Amino acid sequence: MNKIKLCDYKSCTQCYACQTICPKGCISMQETIDGFLIPKIDYEACIACGICVKACHILTPSIQCQTPIHSYACWTKLLADRKKSSSGGAFSVIARKILSLQGLVYGASMCEDLKVRHIGIESVDDLIRLQGSKYLQSYVGSIYKEIRTQLCKGRKVLFTGTPCQVAGLLTYLHRRYDNLYTCDIVCHGVPSQKAFDIYVDKIGLKDKCKNVSFRFTDGWGFQMSKYLVFPTKNEYSDKRVIFPKNAYYLRAFTKGLMFSEACYACEYARPERVSDITLADYWGIGVKIPFNHPTSKGVSLMLVNSEKALTLLNDCSDLFMEKRPLVEAIEGNYNLSHVSKRPKGRNTYFADSQKLSIDTLSAKYGIKSSIRDYLRLLKQMINTFK
Repeated sequence: MNKIKLCDYKSCTQCYACQTICPKGCISMQETIDGFLIPKIDYEACIACGICVKACHILTPSIQCQTPIHSYACWTKLLADRKKSSSGGAFSVIARKILSLQGLVYGASMCEDLKVRHIGIESVDDLIRLQGSKYLQSYVGSIYKEIRTQLCKGRKVLFTGTPCQVAGLLTYLHRRYDNLYTCDIVCHGVPSQKAFDIYVDKIGLKDKCKNVSFRFTDGWGFQMSKYLVFPTKNEYSDKRVIFPKNAYYLRAFTKGLMFSEACYACEYARPERVSDITLADYWGIGVKIPFNHPTSKGVSLMLVNSEKALTLLNDCSDLFMEKRPLVEAIEGNYNLSHVSKRPKGRNTYFADSQKLSIDTLSAKYGIKSSIRDYLRLLKQMINTFK
């Protein structure tokens, strides 16, 4: 019997499709030294049916990517949602529409143990759990199986994630569903949960914090904040800024020092998209072509990649949309046409992040805070009062 071979350390995107679909349950996800997960087969239980290979978007690249139909600058007209979102809050409008149709929305959530997992919601009250950027790999688990069950019941489903997670879902399903809407992000790359756990422990947040925000949500820009828990209370305290020195994780992310090896060879870092809708920050808007709207509260880039998505969006009255040239979107978002470059420091950063002090680590890898970081924080704070 020929042995089935699945993705290795350099190619696996941790979409969990192979593990989820295995009829014998003989595939486990094994953690590598830097915290990423790769599939391992129990060959004594394996019947070599090959279903796992067919469900893998890397080994069986059967998904047809789509050229965007339209490119928009957009934001939610609901100010409360815009404040909770990473940029313009377009995702919240789409999610609310699906929920209003008695559908379900699946996306990445920062859970109270500071682990990022994909979850499903069916109430607007839970929407906040999916809002905001999460700069690490989310745990997908058996979500694909749950989504297929709901689709077969006829319920509308919105799935949002990285392009490789969307590709994993579509390959797992083996067919397109009219009641499935997919939304990806323009992804730079993903660090592992373990890399984030090391960071949380190093800056003293372990067991003291229930949430970390990677973006300053009262204004458009990069800054980290935390929600501390008082020792005598079982509830969130007020949001506190993580000051720039301790926000080195964000700068390491920006430099690509912690990404999965698969991210540096990503097949989805191109204008043609795997999803119905693509969302990102609208960097570079107005640089060459005038944009006659304020941007301090954040602007979303939205690529509409299917007619099905366009029909849905035309029924979203709470979404402001202005059509913009696709070339502007590509020029402003590097990962719409390029993969993230693998820095030399990728070989050693993970090990050093465990043993070096914050000052030594930041100096060695060029991720020290600057005066500009503090000025940016001051500017964002001023924007909150506008």
